[in-house]
Amino acid sequence: MELEQLKAAWADQARRIDALEATALEAWRQPRQQQVRRRLRGFSALQLGWLLAWIVVTMLAAGFWIAHRDVPHLLLTGLAFHVYGIAAIWVSITRALLALRIDMLDAPVLQRMQQLARLQRFTAATELALGLPWFCLWLLATQWLCVQWLHLDLYRLAPQWFVATLGFGIVAMLASAALARWALRRLPPTHGLQRLLQSLSGHSLARAQQHLRELSTPP
Repeated sequence: MELEQLKAAWADQARRIDALEATALEAWRQPRQQQVRRRLRGFSALQLGWLLAWIVVTMLAAGFWIAHRDVPHLLLTGLAFHVYGIAAIWVSITRALLALRIDMLDAPVLQRMQQLARLQRFTAATELALGLPWFCLWLLATQWLCVQWLHLDLYRLAPQWFVATLGFGIVAMLASAALARWALRRLPPTHGLQRLLQSLSGHSLARAQQHLRELSTPP
């Protein structure tokens, strides 16, 4: 009888230890899961902010090229920003939806890590795609603002300088794109240029991925 009571006591003690371990593990996991959600929702909110900003820019660009449709170089300036704005809007919406999808995904940690890695790659690629055109767009933006606010047409004031500067921007953009492609294919992940390209996905997604890695290897 005493042996049976001892076995029952040991079994009860084992259940209590298991319950305590489960509670401690859940207490360890919960803040990291919350951090992942906070990072993803913050990333989505940032994308929605950019979405609103680019909607405004796209509408202004449409008004600009419509108002100057009889002047070819101003028409092209407005159209360039109109097209760029539409691309930026699509990118912002896609990023926000992908982040929200990962946040709502009821799946194992490893699967969420894979989805988040895809979002990081997409974000880095689109950051590069949206960033490189600014080798040329800065000049068009300056032209737009000068015409809109100062009624000053830079192209008509200095056409050779304007065309040369724009041409240099195009060459620099293509060279940078080729360098980025070469770096992604040839350089090891530990190389500084590789890390720079990977960092384009942003701090929030990197931190979310780190928290998911911690969740995949609990203490």
